[in-house]
Amino acid sequence: MRAAETGMEMKAKTKKATGRQSFLLIVVAACLVFGYGGGIRSIYGIMIQPLAAITGISYADAAFSFGIAQLMYGLSQPLWGALALRKGNRLVLTCGVLCFASGLFLSPLAHSVASLTVFLGIILAAGTGALSFGLIMGTISPLLGPKRASAISGILNASSGIGNAVMSPVMQGLNTAVGIRTGMFVLAAAMACLFPVVWRLTGLHKKTDAAKLSESAHAAEPEEKVSIRDSLSRAWKTWDYKALLIGFSTCGFHMIIIQTHLVSQMVSLGISSATAAMIYTGFGVTTIIGSVLSGFLCLRFPHRTVLGTIYALRVVTVGVFMFLLPKTTLSLAVFTLLLGTTGDATVSPTSEIISNRFGAASMGFLFGLTFVCHQTGGFISSWLGGVLFSQTGSYSLIWLIDLVLCAIAAAASYSIRK
Repeated sequence: MRAAETGMEMKAKTKKATGRQSFLLIVVAACLVFGYGGGIRSIYGIMIQPLAAITGISYADAAFSFGIAQLMYGLSQPLWGALALRKGNRLVLTCGVLCFASGLFLSPLAHSVASLTVFLGIILAAGTGALSFGLIMGTISPLLGPKRASAISGILNASSGIGNAVMSPVMQGLNTAVGIRTGMFVLAAAMACLFPVVWRLTGLHKKTDAAKLSESAHAAEPEEKVSIRDSLSRAWKTWDYKALLIGFSTCGFHMIIIQTHLVSQMVSLGISSATAAMIYTGFGVTTIIGSVLSGFLCLRFPHRTVLGTIYALRVVTVGVFMFLLPKTTLSLAVFTLLLGTTGDATVSPTSEIISNRFGAASMGFLFGLTFVCHQTGGFISSWLGGVLFSQTGSYSLIWLIDLVLCAIAAAASYSIRK
């Protein structure tokens, strides 16, 4: 009898260890895919000038192509989501890796603004949309269960900031050592290596052991189906949702200035490209800190207060460092670190307000629409920043526009009902 009990205990321990290994595999694979994709998106600012140089197009035209990429990243996500509902996440994530790798490989081969827009602005950007947070989280959530999924979502979001911190010096190092063309070929090969990771990740739901990681997956009641038309109609009738759209479009305008133009701005002020890349690495680190802090504050203070204060802090940060202090290496480094603390911090209060106002069932669709507005704002700032710099030789005007828009976003956020 004792031997039988011991055998059962050993079997239970083995099963538990296997479950932990599967859990870790899911988390590591998801963070690897999302973190690498997020890291590539974050180094557009390091790519833009070298790509403009080897393709023979102007900085303003290159900025237009990068602006299209930001717009496509947002617009493609609902399309990929619709395809995932019909054909499954495996097809979507696999297509995402293919588009991502192809875009990285083809972009440095472009010789006109049209070809760069197709290769980088459409193909590469479509890959970034397929490997977005929502689609990857939607893939792993059934394997984790509700409680684990809530915890892992923060880790997955943070992996993008880690990817940013890692990819900035990597891209700068590749650009210095072998040039932007070969460097992007290397990044494309690394992305292609994620094919088996995605294939394994999207196949885990078929495994019995992985399915047993979530007891609630078998017992959960079916979610209430909500009409997209009803969700949109209900949201659009409220000022709260319109205020969020105003805020998130401004957020995109602000963030893409940083991602696309900040490194180039530092170089234009006499800072070496290597130093600028290292400073930008700090931005990725502080975005992680800001995201965690924002989530903590949302537990203690009204979401509208947290959101409005984040936008207000952007006004103060941009105003003080861009228009009052001298543009030294130290001041720009501090400026970049402070920008990071508010960078991704708007996601938690925005998503929580939508969920609380309109229900969890409508959250995915309505938050997706706010993200389209986010990327639309990003497209405008990416393109407009290049145009204004080409005409004036300075980035001051684009930052002034950003300051005004952030002030409007802060006022709109504070006006949301309790």
